[in-house]
Amino acid sequence: MSKNKLSVVLVDDHKIFRDGFMLLLQSFDFVEVIGQAANGKEFLELLKFEVPDIVFMDINMPDMNGVEATQQALTQFPNLKIIALTTFMDDDYLDQMLMAGVEGYMLKSAEIDEFERAILKVNEGGNYFSSEIVTLLADKLNLLRDKKKKSAVPEFTERENEVLALICKGFGNKEIAEKTFLSPKTIEKHKSSLFQKTKTNNTVNLVIYAFKHQLVN
Repeated sequence: MSKNKLSVVLVDDHKIFRDGFMLLLQSFDFVEVIGQAANGKEFLELLKFEVPDIVFMDINMPDMNGVEATQQALTQFPNLKIIALTTFMDDDYLDQMLMAGVEGYMLKSAEIDEFERAILKVNEGGNYFSSEIVTLLADKLNLLRDKKKKSAVPEFTERENEVLALICKGFGNKEIAEKTFLSPKTIEKHKSSLFQKTKTNNTVNLVIYAFKHQLVN
């Protein structure tokens, strides 16, 4: 292999895809394909003879899938750079491959120039993800952030939510009592509960808390 070229191995169980993808890789003058494998087991056998610079790893394969192959390969060769390949967006596979330690995650339908950028960026120590993957990751992070926000906010009773909304509109205890047909004393009890649940100690801080956590409009 030329010292000026990056060695690449392709792991995929579909021969037609492997043949086509190898032609694509060979069109890059800085790349040399040094091997291919139809599953994770074959790939691990290849590593016994030569460790490539970059590996393109399919995920869903027979005998040994891409997740397990990636885990075992990186256990033996921690500096190995692996880019996951997939034909579809799957949350579970995305999580598993990221946890396994891949440097990139790409759709097989990506354009040729995108594969070129991915190889160069990953070889330089960076990460590369197809734009669709980035969108999926962003959605997952936003969902996780929303879940954390929701879990951080205490649960209020229906009456407490009603009282809180009226407090945020600037009504005092007497006015709230009239609007809810409750006694001022009962309103005080609801306010005390709200203070306790939100860890606030006065009406101003309670209102600030409510708006900060988007509990009221």
